[in-house]
Amino acid sequence: MRFRSVVILSLVLFVAGLFGLRYFEQIRVYRITVAAGPVTGQAYHVAKAIQETIRRHHPNIQLEIFETRGSLHSGQLLKNGEVHLALTQADQVLGGNTRLIASLYSDAYQLIVRKESGIKEMADLAGKRVALPPERSGDNKTFWFLAEHYGFDKDDLKVFAGTEMSTEWLFVKGEVDALFRVRAPGDKSILRLIEKTDAKFVPIRQAAALELQQPALENGTIPAGSYKGQPAIPEEDTRTISVRRLLVTRAELPDNVISLLTSVLFERRRELVAYEPATGWITPPDRVIGTFLPVHPGAQAFYDKDEPSFLQENAEPIALFLSILLIASSLLLQLNARRRKRAMDQYNRELIQLAKTARIASSFEDLDKLQNDLAAYVGRIVESAESGNISSQDMTLFRFTFDAVEDAMRDREVQLERSDHQNLRSVQPSTRRRYRGW
Repeated sequence: MRFRSVVILSLVLFVAGLFGLRYFEQIRVYRITVAAGPVTGQAYHVAKAIQETIRRHHPNIQLEIFETRGSLHSGQLLKNGEVHLALTQADQVLGGNTRLIASLYSDAYQLIVRKESGIKEMADLAGKRVALPPERSGDNKTFWFLAEHYGFDKDDLKVFAGTEMSTEWLFVKGEVDALFRVRAPGDKSILRLIEKTDAKFVPIRQAAALELQQPALENGTIPAGSYKGQPAIPEEDTRTISVRRLLVTRAELPDNVISLLTSVLFERRRELVAYEPATGWITPPDRVIGTFLPVHPGAQAFYDKDEPSFLQENAEPIALFLSILLIASSLLLQLNARRRKRAMDQYNRELIQLAKTARIASSFEDLDKLQNDLAAYVGRIVESAESGNISSQDMTLFRFTFDAVEDAMRDREVQLERSDHQNLRSVQPSTRRRYRGW
């Protein structure tokens, strides 16, 4: 009794512990830091949209957004463990502890030039004044990667590297001929720049060739009218190179937190788009080409939740297999039942034959022999029952036939005794073992 009470108490404590752990996970507050790029950039606005939407639906997950110098800086902070999440470009080299959550949108290489500069192609940049993002930034490295492909070195260009505000001022004042940025088409900071100047976009071609060197790059387009509808700016679709902007995290972040974050990205899409239209381009990570990053288990758990299970995917063949199995089982049961019936019929025929032989036995010695045969017969029946050749129901039917054989033996014994009394009235009956029944 005491052991039973201990077991019941242990089960109660175990269940209470599970509920307590679940409750603790629901009320626990997670503070997550996010590296989001320059405050004027598209990535920063996307991060703010995610932050606000999560705050409304999951107040226990608190995002703290940090401005960085750009994608490269954000990736370095994540690699060093100084932040938990980062919005970075797919062509950045990230640490082995980095895990992918989602693909956000495409950034485009954008080369903006003043109309009087005479620049129509990348090759026309030779000897021109070009404003670039700060040195050691990802966008600065991207430009020199592009320039090297076109055969330029630092002596071929007059480069002015600086902050977004300072390079924008140089471009507006006519101090530079061109300005390079990696931003999503329709970026608000580039829109402000165009509104202040008479600028145009220069196509950047040979994306396929550049992709051979950096698989994360793709063919891209700056759609006509991305920045202004009338007159359209750009005037026509402008070919360029694009690279996906990713939301990445560190591997050790809890699965449940990342799963909730991922659910917000896809289940609260309408709210996100209301804050920032670029969030409408968020896609699952399996659509990203060339990132070579493993997906965080928490994000993968969300993506897999709508995947059909093995049973759902194979419902028809499984149903067919079960039907065949059912039919085969039914046939086997019928065959087994017939086999048992044939065996029982044979045993009954043997019993009936024993009864017939008992009725015509001419002596007590013959009855004794029949009794021994019956004992051996019963042994065979028991062995058949133990091996499953006959069922308990068959044994019940066998009992009736067995009783009939016993009755036949007793009747014949009585008949033989009466015959002996009639023929040997003056003789003392000999001593013999009487049949006592089974």
